[in-house]
Amino acid sequence: MKIILICQAGTDMVWESRYDADSFERAIETERGCFAVGGSVRRIDASAYRVYTGTSRACMQTAEILFERTGPIEATPLLDDVPIRAFRDTGKALPLWLWKAMGEAQWRADSRRQGETRYQTERRVEKLADRLEAESKDCIVICRGLTLAALKTVLRRRGFLLEGGGLAPKPLERVRATKKILHCGGCHHNCLLSEAKCHIGREKARERGIVA
Repeated sequence: MKIILICQAGTDMVWESRYDADSFERAIETERGCFAVGGSVRRIDASAYRVYTGTSRACMQTAEILFERTGPIEATPLLDDVPIRAFRDTGKALPLWLWKAMGEAQWRADSRRQGETRYQTERRVEKLADRLEAESKDCIVICRGLTLAALKTVLRRRGFLLEGGGLAPKPLERVRATKKILHCGGCHHNCLLSEAKCHIGREKARERGIVA
């Protein structure tokens, strides 16, 4: 089973350089309805994959930007953006980067000041992970950065091996997730016990009782 995680494309939102608390939260809500911006991306055929996205316009459009064809596409609130709020109540105009950085920091610290704590986000995406494992089919998951971070944490806990991507996901960044139990443990690449050429890996896997 393979899951391709993709960070949502950027949007055409025109941001101001400074906001007070109320105007920042309005801007966050406005961006949810903005269009996705993907630049010059070569579209590929993903017809063998089922695709899951969040319900925002940009999230759903990311699939259109990246793929010529896909399997069924399902938009689910389980993959929606983390509802970032102002980190404090103030009428003072503060830099946009500060609102975003502090909102994310509060989310990571499980602050109830935010619309959703990190723990709550992880519990939300756990429900999707349950479904993906039950279906056990290769798929593509598209969501925003913080939701993606929470899903990566959940998948690691479930024994998935994650390859690619950085600490802070960038638009259109991809991460490949496969079950660790399928990794032979005897080589440095993720052979998934499916490559006959990986004799060293298969021998190690036999020793561990993973394959006969």
